[in-house]
Amino acid sequence: MKILIIEDEESIRDLIRMNLILENFDVITAENGNDGIELFKKENPELVILDLMLPDKDGFEVLKELQSMNYKIPIIILTAKNNQNDKLLGLELGADDYITKPFDSKELILRIRNIIRRMKKSNITLNKNIVGSMYLDKNTRKFFVNDKEVYLTKNEFELMELLINNHKQVLSRDVLLEKIWGYDENIDTRALDMTIQRLRKKMGECGKYIKSIYGIGYILEVPDEE
Repeated sequence: MKILIIEDEESIRDLIRMNLILENFDVITAENGNDGIELFKKENPELVILDLMLPDKDGFEVLKELQSMNYKIPIIILTAKNNQNDKLLGLELGADDYITKPFDSKELILRIRNIIRRMKKSNITLNKNIVGSMYLDKNTRKFFVNDKEVYLTKNEFELMELLINNHKQVLSRDVLLEKIWGYDENIDTRALDMTIQRLRKKMGECGKYIKSIYGIGYILEVPDEE
């Protein structure tokens, strides 16, 4: 992971840098706000440690500029200001954490590690579509029921993804046929019904949640308590 340190005090900047290097992080540094912003654009760091009291630019302004360029990059505010209002303002502007000087290097590393863990959990959640005891992982194209993998063919997976993405919404036969097989007058529409039947069988007890809506299509409807 590449970390950008924006800190004007050389001794503190070097201390943080050495501690991060010892933890196998890739580190780049800036001694003022403008340089920090330029490095942020050029180097694409994955985390920023930002001092609020910079010689050329207010730290809060730097924070806002970094957020406007990429709000997904976590920012830890590091400052001598031990003021509750400053802390709240920094967090309100999008900072992920706030540490006051003097600080313990081990605490800083711990907070960075915690942010990394949260980021990983967030990425996992974003790539999983979860409904009840079923979840579908888009990255690996795997489908699980009660934490057990259920092997699906390409069409079965894409159909399941549509049903999960539209949980509790009725999807017409025409929509499902077009999305999965592509609209073609020569398509045997029984292909959809046969695929649904296979899905239900593979899903075991959860297969009952794929329901037929007579004359319209299908719906995946899992009770809220499931």
